Parts: sequence; structure tokens; C-alpha cells
Amino acid sequence: MKKTRKKLNNAVFRRYFGFTSLIVVLSLILLGILMIVFTASQWWNEKTEALSGNAKMIVESVQKLYAVDGFEKKENFDDFVETLRLVSAATDSDFFLVGENGRVIACKDCGRIRKKSDCEYHAEMKITDDFLKKAMSHGFMDYVGNDVFGIGKFVVASPVNVDDRSQGVIFGVEDAITGLLPYVLSILQIFFFSLIAAVILSFVIIFFFSRGITQPLNEMEEVTKHFAKGEFQHRANESYKKGYLSEFAKGLNQMADELAIEEEAQRSFIANVSHELKTPMTTISGFIDGILDGTIPPEREREYLLVVSKEVKRLSRIVVSMLNLSKIEAGEVNLSPIRYDIGAQIFETLLPFEPAINKKHIQVVGFENMGSVTANADRDLLQQVIYNLLDNAVKFTPEGGTISIRAKNTATLTYVSIRNTGSVDPSELSRIFERFYKVDKSRSFDVKGVGLGLYIVKTIINMHDGEIKATGKEGEYVQFSFTIPLA
Repeated sequence: MKKTRKKLNNAVFRRYFGFTSLIVVLSLILLGILMIVFTASQWWNEKTEALSGNAKMIVESVQKLYAVDGFEKKENFDDFVETLRLVSAATDSDFFLVGENGRVIACKDCGRIRKKSDCEYHAEMKITDDFLKKAMSHGFMDYVGNDVFGIGKFVVASPVNVDDRSQGVIFGVEDAITGLLPYVLSILQIFFFSLIAAVILSFVIIFFFSRGITQPLNEMEEVTKHFAKGEFQHRANESYKKGYLSEFAKGLNQMADELAIEEEAQRSFIANVSHELKTPMTTISGFIDGILDGTIPPEREREYLLVVSKEVKRLSRIVVSMLNLSKIEAGEVNLSPIRYDIGAQIFETLLPFEPAINKKHIQVVGFENMGSVTANADRDLLQQVIYNLLDNAVKFTPEGGTISIRAKNTATLTYVSIRNTGSVDPSELSRIFERFYKVDKSRSFDVKGVGLGLYIVKTIINMHDGEIKATGKEGEYVQFSFTIPLA
């Protein structure tokens, strides 16, 4: 089993580490591609701008020659050819002058071309009339691949105009492929070594980061497996450095605390229900068998039948409470609110408790000053609320004690409070409305309940959008008060 868990944990780590590493590698590769593209684009723009600027500089040189002596003076023309040679060598390109007839007039390699001869370095270049006309009219700068200059060339054309008359065109040609390829390769080389270093560093960081993430998750997985088995004493480690893991562990432990409380409450509930059902059933069975077999004399049968009747009613209350709880939690109870006199309802609900009140010599006060108090609620459900609160008050009021009942209307609410003398531990009040919770379990003071009455009370009040609270002072009193909206 441990080997299987270890394999699963390693599988989680491998997946997390592999997935994170893949994302990092792909991101770095994408970054490299974008860097190459943008860098190549920048190189491209710089080359074309430099080519165009050099062509304009050469045009200015030609215009000066024409303006001073034309091309007749050999020294000036030799200087112009030297300019072509220097600029071409500096930019790794080819600048030459083409006349109006499409012939090369001057070249960095041939110098000045005579009218009766052609440039041997540009003999294969065939400049068409349309291409020349376009260049002489407004010039251009382009990346072309045609029959004139060949494939993959930067080409710039700048017309030479002197006194508003075209004297030719300066062409500049540079091989884009042979220039760009070494540049890209050098970038790739730098990027490759940088990529290796970045990937190694990333893998180391991701390894420790992945282990730091998966190890706590594996530990918490083990804790949840214990929870699934009902072993709520186990706890997750809350001292993780990463805040979200610590918060997650705290939430997990809080859930375990609540599950443990719920588990304990359910066990207590099962024990209470078993006891509450077994005791009256044993009593009923014993008295009925005694009547049937003649153990109980006929003159005392009524007395024991009254006890049986009382126990049957007790069983009925337990069953009704459980059924009501089931319906409420299943959402099968719908409110049917009406406006009625809740003061009269409290008085009517109190009447069945008169024997118990008289037996314990309890004094009931509050009705004399109550007057007419209205409520807008489901009468039957609120009847159960009042009954449970009065039953609780009568049950826990000591002999000779007092029950104080108040009810009043405000502008928007109906307020009801039931206070009884007696004592309760203040720590009990915070949990008194929990399901299956019984007060003073150690002394079995609440011997007739299973811990559902006050939970049902709170649930019904909440269904009416109201509020209920329990307050008290140890050794003096306990008070339950609730409010429900009038509208």
C-alpha cells in the first residue's frame, strides 16, 4: 500500500514538474523566435535605411559634378568612382550609375564606362524601359526577387536630376540573404547557449518548487484519507511557508473539527434515540404484558394504562420531531403565513403544561401586561416553536421558580421572549441550537429529549427571516427570545 502511494506521489510530482518545465521551455523558445524576428526586422530596417541614405549621398556627389564640370573632367569623375568604391565596400553593397538609355555609366569596379563598351560586371543585368522609367521618375526602395537584379536583393534607386533634367539613376544593390544569414546565426548561437543556461537554472528552481508544492499536497492527501475512514484525530501541518497552503491546511483541520463534532453529535443522537425509544417501549411492553397475564390487578389497570398512554405520546413526540427535521432539511415544508394574535397562541400552548407547572409550583408571569400582539407567520410552524420553548422552560425551571413571558410589536417586528429561573453554563448557550446537542449531558438533566427541539426552533425562525438567541446568567435565569418581521 505504501509503495502504491509512493508511486502516486511520484507520479504527481513528475506530472507537475514535467508540465511546468514544458511551459518554461516552450516560453523560452517562443521568446527566442520573437527575439530573432524582431532583431531581423530591426536589421532589415537599418540596412534599407543605410542603403537609401548612401544612395542619396552619391546622388548629391553626381549632382555636384554635373553642376561644376559635368563628367568631362577626369579628376572629378575619378573622385566620384572612388566614392562609389568606398561606399560599396563600407556597406558590402554595389552602387553604380545608369544612364537614360539603360547602360551603366559608372561602376565601382570598371570606373568610367565608355559609350561604345559595356560594364563587364553588369553585363547580365537587363534593365527594362518600364523599370528604368519608374526609377528615373521618383525612385524606390524595395526587396525584390526578379530577373533584373536576381533573387533576394535589397535594391534602392535614386534619380539624378540637374536643372530639372534627369541625368541617370544611382542604383544600390545588396544581397539580403548573405547579409542576414550570418547575423541570424550569430543571434541563434548566443540564444542557444543562453537557452541551455536558462533551462538548467529553470529546471533546478522548478524541481525544488514542485517538490515544495506536491509534498504538502501529498501530506494533506494522507490526512484526507484518514478523514474518509472516520479518523478525525489526524491533522494537517499548518506551518507551511506558502500562505495559501497554510490556509488550505487550516481549512482542512477546521473541516475535521466540524466533522468530528458532527460525528460525535450523530453518535450521541443515535444513543439518545435508542435510549428514548427503548425505555418507553420497555415500559409499554411490561405494563401491557402485566395486564394481559393478570400480574396487574384489574383495579389498577387504568393507572398503568395512563402510564402507557403517556409513554406512547412521548414516542410520538420523538417520531414527530424526527419527521419534522427530515421534512425541513429536505425543503418539503412551505410557509403559509397569516396575520393572527400570537399572544393568544402562547396562552393556548401553555395550557397543556398546567399539570407540570402546578406540580413544580412554578409561577407564570407576563400575560397580565401583554395585551394584543399580532404576528405574520405560519401558525402551525410557530406553534411548534412556542411549544418547544415552553416545554424547555417548564422542564428546566426548578421547583418554585418563575417563567416570564413577553410579547410585543414594534413598527416592523414581532418580539417574543420566554425566560425561566434556573442555571445553565454560559458555554452551553453558544451551542444550544446545534442539531443533536443536549444540555447537561453529564447529569442527564434533559432526560426527555434527543437534542432536536431547539435546532428545529432555530430552523423555523430562520425560515421566517427572523432571529433567535439564547442569553442567561449562571445561577439566575435563561432566556430565549426571537423576532420575526411583520411584513
